[in-house]
Amino acid sequence: MDNFFSKAPDIKPLKSQFDALKDDYERIFIEAAESIRAEVNKFKPENPCANCPVKDCKIEKKDVFTPYPPNCEYRDWQIKILSFLAGDYRQKLKNIHKNILDKKANYTCNNCASCCKLSTSELSYAQLKQRALRGDKFSKDFVSVFVPYETDEEAKKANPEYFELLSNVMGDVKVYYYYCPKLKGNLCSDYENRPDICKDFPHNPLKLLPSSCAFNAWKDEVAHQALLLKAKVDIIEYYKDKLQ
Repeated sequence: MDNFFSKAPDIKPLKSQFDALKDDYERIFIEAAESIRAEVNKFKPENPCANCPVKDCKIEKKDVFTPYPPNCEYRDWQIKILSFLAGDYRQKLKNIHKNILDKKANYTCNNCASCCKLSTSELSYAQLKQRALRGDKFSKDFVSVFVPYETDEEAKKANPEYFELLSNVMGDVKVYYYYCPKLKGNLCSDYENRPDICKDFPHNPLKLLPSSCAFNAWKDEVAHQALLLKAKVDIIEYYKDKLQ
């Protein structure tokens, strides 16, 4: 297959990428909630109150998140839901996640070097080094290649558009900016020894990427699937919190 990036891709401005993701997530979240509700309702008992020995339980609203006593069939329904979400449904979502990541293999880095010139973290360099010392692999990989910019102005020069978007998205949250000193031109001078965070970039299709990054095409291909997956994971966590 010809390299998809043998010609320049149709690039969307970063701001429009962010707005589209946000708007789509609100719509897709509703789609995900309805999908999960249909799944869990398959386990719902039919009119268990008719044969219940407790004739006056005082429970008026009988839905999935109502607190039920241990001997109630509705409570058994909730336990079945938790088991299903932690078992078969979780495996289904893991398979979807793998499929999303597998599709990235259809695209190739175009050596724009944006990820090397301007990387970000909500953690300071000192915090990352402390985490690395405690065995955190991501932090260990990160500090093995990246060093902090001395000032935000220096970071902004690396990619003004990306810098401005990140600043607006993060708002009052402090963002630390980093670069890789091993970069020579737009190529890595130690490519064969690069850590997994470089090999796997971008590992998340919902990550905001610089406009010049070739993997924006991958993001566009899997955007709906990835947003639906995220919504379902968020909703499952809500179910688990309410039904435990």
